[in-house]
Amino acid sequence: MKTNTRSEIVAFVRSAGGLRPIELAGKLGITPQALHRHLKALVASGDLEACGRGPKTRYVIAGEPALEAPRRWHAARGAPAESPASFVCETRDVFSARLGRLASLSKEGLGGAELSLLISAVGEIGNNCFDHNLGHWRNIPGCWFEAQSTGKRLWVLVADRGQGVFQSLSRALPEIPDERAALLTAFEKRVSGRAPENRGNGLKFVRKIVEGSPARGLACRSGAGLVDYGALGPDCRGHLTDFSSKASGTVTLLAWRLS
Repeated sequence: MKTNTRSEIVAFVRSAGGLRPIELAGKLGITPQALHRHLKALVASGDLEACGRGPKTRYVIAGEPALEAPRRWHAARGAPAESPASFVCETRDVFSARLGRLASLSKEGLGGAELSLLISAVGEIGNNCFDHNLGHWRNIPGCWFEAQSTGKRLWVLVADRGQGVFQSLSRALPEIPDERAALLTAFEKRVSGRAPENRGNGLKFVRKIVEGSPARGLACRSGAGLVDYGALGPDCRGHLTDFSSKASGTVTLLAWRLS
C-alpha cells in the first residue's frame, strides 16, 4: 500500500506530466534522501518510470507519455509562453533533420522494417503540417515534434497550430459536415487530385501502416474531431482527450510497442 507521501508524489507527477526530483522535493518539503527512497519504491512497484540521466532525470507515470507541455503549447490562444526549440520545428528542413534522429531508436529495440515504417508514418504526418497550413498558422509556424519511450512503448507526438483538417478539406469538399467527418475523410477516403486541397491522401498510407500490426496505433485530433486506428489507437485516443477541442490545428499521437 502506498504511503500518503508516495500518493502525493504520484499525484504531482500525473498533474505535471513529469517532474525532476528537485521539483518534487520542493513541492513536498522533504529531504532529497527521503524523496529518493520514495522514488525508488515507486519505480519498483511500477507506478513511476525514470526518463533521462543525471540532473535531467524526470519521473513520469509508468507507461504513459508526458504531454502537458505540448498540450499547453497547442491550446495557447496567443503566442505560446513556452516554445522549446528542442521540440518546435518552425520549418520543414528542421523537421526533416529531426525525423532522421529517430534512427537512434534501434537502440531501444525498434529496428529494421518497424523503424522504417514508423519514420515513414511520422514523416507523412509532419509533412502535412507544412503542406496544408502555409499562410494559415495561428501565429507560430511549424509543428511540435517529440518522441518518448516509456512502459515498453514509443510515443511520437506531432502537433501544429494551423487551420485544422476541416478548414483545409472544406475548401475542396464543402459538403463535409464537421471536424470528425473531415478526419474520417482524410484517413479513409481518397480526395480527388483535381481539387485545390488534396489533404490527407498520404494519411491512408499511414492508417495502413498502423493497422498492419497489433504493436502499433494512432489517434488524431483536429478541433472537436477525434479518431483512432490500430490496436494501440484507443490508448493514444485516451491521451488526446485532454487536448483542447476549441484550439485550431491538429494533434497526432502514435504508439509503437518496443521489444
